[in-house]
Amino acid sequence: MSRSKREAREQRVPEPNRNQKLWTAEVGGVRTGWLLAVSLFGYALVTLATRYGLIRAFAALFEAWGVDATNVHRAPGWVRFIYVWHGSMATLIYSAVTLLLAKGLRRLWRLEGTLLEPPSGGLWKATTVGILGPVIVAAFCLIPDSIRPEWPLTAPRFSWTLPVMAIVSLIAAVAGEAFTKRVLYDGLRTRWNGLWAGVVVCAVFLLGNGLGGSVVGAVNTLLLGGAVCALYTRYGFWTSVGFRWGWSMANVFLLGFGGGDAAIYRFYGVSEALMTGGDAGLMHGLWTTLLLACINFALIRSMRPRKVT
Repeated sequence: MSRSKREAREQRVPEPNRNQKLWTAEVGGVRTGWLLAVSLFGYALVTLATRYGLIRAFAALFEAWGVDATNVHRAPGWVRFIYVWHGSMATLIYSAVTLLLAKGLRRLWRLEGTLLEPPSGGLWKATTVGILGPVIVAAFCLIPDSIRPEWPLTAPRFSWTLPVMAIVSLIAAVAGEAFTKRVLYDGLRTRWNGLWAGVVVCAVFLLGNGLGGSVVGAVNTLLLGGAVCALYTRYGFWTSVGFRWGWSMANVFLLGFGGGDAAIYRFYGVSEALMTGGDAGLMHGLWTTLLLACINFALIRSMRPRKVT
């Protein structure tokens, strides 16, 4: 046997059999299914271990120390620090682990490009729209006296914790969008299509937000997820991050629905809870449903190809 034939034989790679092709083929096999299953399992495991697991661990620690809201002011300074910021610590750890998971999953999905795209010019516009959305809904509810602020609108309260909470919220939004858009949406869009990718991502977004807390809340959560998907498809990663972060900041830290002491204002429901969401927040009201439906409609229209005359 000549040297060239021997080298060619040694370098020859055996072709995968039918079963191997079934599991590894990018199109027409079951690779997409098991990739999706692995991704969802990994995300659920990270969420349970870091977000919920750490909160339970902190609760057990505080119980062992005998520390609660009634006596934490008597504890040493480092204990007070942990007690006040343990939720943010858990969120940051969850976000860091989620970003590492997303980076590894993009390689597994064989997706091109980096995990986090360079910031685009649409970031600030999307953030502004995300903030203005809940503010507009709140204005509609304030005019007929359906909701009221706990203190005058002319006396906003600014806490030193607000900038820290804003940064933590932004990092959490980046991590969430990195997994749902840069992994799930990109991976499914290249193998199925944008519609089914959006359906899966919206379902994951709904599950990640506790099923919305009510029927109207679930609908609004799905509509919000749809708007974020459309923004990502149309304008890119940081635009979807900006809108999601702005929406969360407006609801929690500007209007005070669940924002605690860091909120600038704090509103409560008076009447028409079905429309306003009552004390549960604007995300549980039909006014928000109408606004999010309009935003989705506008985004879908903007993505339709224009007819050339």
